[in-house]
Amino acid sequence: MIKVIALDLVGVLLGENDTYLTKNEDKIERLFGKSKSDEELVNDAVGLTSLSKYEVIKSIKEIIFKIYDVKVDVSKIKDKHNNVKIFIASNHFSSIKEFLNEKYGDVFDDVIISSCINAYKPDKKFYDTLIKRSGVKPSEILFLDDRIENVEAARKCKIKSEQVKDYNVLEIIDEYMCDKNERDNL
Repeated sequence: MIKVIALDLVGVLLGENDTYLTKNEDKIERLFGKSKSDEELVNDAVGLTSLSKYEVIKSIKEIIFKIYDVKVDVSKIKDKHNNVKIFIASNHFSSIKEFLNEKYGDVFDDVIISSCINAYKPDKKFYDTLIKRSGVKPSEILFLDDRIENVEAARKCKIKSEQVKDYNVLEIIDEYMCDKNERDNL
């Protein structure tokens, strides 16, 4: 039985807008996904842009709000499957938490962000952290990600995992959450 649903962000819950970024914003945004920690991102961005650390941090927050768009309404999961916990499990920076709070409220039971735990998917340490913080067996976690290498790494840790395509999150969850008789009749 699934007790925890762990969701990646970009490509799973969030899409990227095609929006104008200034030259400095573009340089900073290109660092997303290449740095393991907030400090590393900020330092790299300072070196590329000549902005101060404060200006870079401010810019990162502005970029996040500019480029991301909510594609999946997580409250529908909570409404339909209120007996499961919903986690975020994403390679990102701590600044994304402000975006999540504004766009989703307090719907998530835990938010695991790579820069906060110093572990990056598909590293085993990331999934070990997810398992530990979930407080359940790996087989009781459903992990959804758009990158197959992350899905396969989760499976190696005995976590049920599926690849998301075209934001089909709700369909995948419904398939996993229906009882065996319902699943046989799909």
